[in-house]
Amino acid sequence: MSPACSPPSTSSPTEKNLFFDGAVSELSKRRAVLRLHFYGDDERCVVSPKARAVLVDSVSRVDEDEKDLDPRVMHECVAEPGKLGSVESTDLRRVKEDFGTEKGFTGLGGTLASTGLGGQLYGDIGSLSELEIL
Repeated sequence: MSPACSPPSTSSPTEKNLFFDGAVSELSKRRAVLRLHFYGDDERCVVSPKARAVLVDSVSRVDEDEKDLDPRVMHECVAEPGKLGSVESTDLRRVKEDFGTEKGFTGLGGTLASTGLGGQLYGDIGSLSELEIL
């Protein structure tokens, strides 16, 4: 099997990106998404609302404002996306205010990447996906 098709090595650092929408598609209706980015073995988790994309040289660019959150708490939110609305965070509060997500959040799926081996999609992310070039 090609190394690109093999599962990530357990010795390589991994990154997980999990995407969320409002319970009634409040974010996706406005071409936005909420991303939780987990680094390594849950050493770090950042939340970043992604919205207002602009095309520059045929590439969609989005400003990101990443804020660190407790990875253990955020894993609880992955298991139960409704908990995202109760997490104390200025970014999550801003998402609730800007997009009206009073009914909570729903998970869209995500990506799992191992350093140097590319990524693997999981879940149903529909038409919302991203490619990060490092």
